[in-house]
Amino acid sequence: MSAPDSGATGVSWELSLAGLSESERASLQAFFEQMRGSLNSFTVVDPADNLLAFSEDLTQPCWAPGPLLTVAGGVADPLRGSAAQQVTNTAQTTQGFVQQTNAPGGCYYSFSVYVRSETPQVIVLSQSCNGSVLQKTFTSGQKWERIALSGLPASGSGVSFGIQLTSGATVQLFGAQAEGQCAAGVYKRTGPTGAVYEDCRFAQDDLQMVATGPGAYRCSFRITSAGAVTWKA
Repeated sequence: MSAPDSGATGVSWELSLAGLSESERASLQAFFEQMRGSLNSFTVVDPADNLLAFSEDLTQPCWAPGPLLTVAGGVADPLRGSAAQQVTNTAQTTQGFVQQTNAPGGCYYSFSVYVRSETPQVIVLSQSCNGSVLQKTFTSGQKWERIALSGLPASGSGVSFGIQLTSGATVQLFGAQAEGQCAAGVYKRTGPTGAVYEDCRFAQDDLQMVATGPGAYRCSFRITSAGAVTWKA
């Protein structure tokens, strides 16, 4: 599978699948026919990349903040840089940051972020879609720790990822990452785009399935896209 670069105007994936079961073959064939080959478009979530925009800057407008949060930058981060941010919740209630993506619900996602604090603080990570919310509670400490929430949001259009702090909490945060897989992978910094690709199409109008044994198949195909979705206010 190919990966995008900052200067590219488009991206494509070359996929070779082997060991497909009968049900997997049927599902892929049905989806290909539903798309009518290269005619109709669909959304691709790159499982090897970060779906979030501005993963190291919670002041960007793609991160919807609570009204009484203060953010200070230039804090030493766990990767020996200075890209972490210190966040203080000055409200009397729990609040935080939420970023909504164009990723579809009904798929597994892992949402992670690095955290630390001088005193133990409660942090809640969330994934939400179509009114359904998955949450997990953590307690931060003086050493940097990567916390993660993995789960299967409800089906729907658009998955939101959130970081919540309790009243009065001061926490250092770095490297928010959402991935289309069951566990957190290597952290990948992002700017104005995340790894959600809309307007994707099959690059051919014929899907060749080859039987390799009883109930086993292989096939190869290509998917193209104009590029990752840029976050817009």
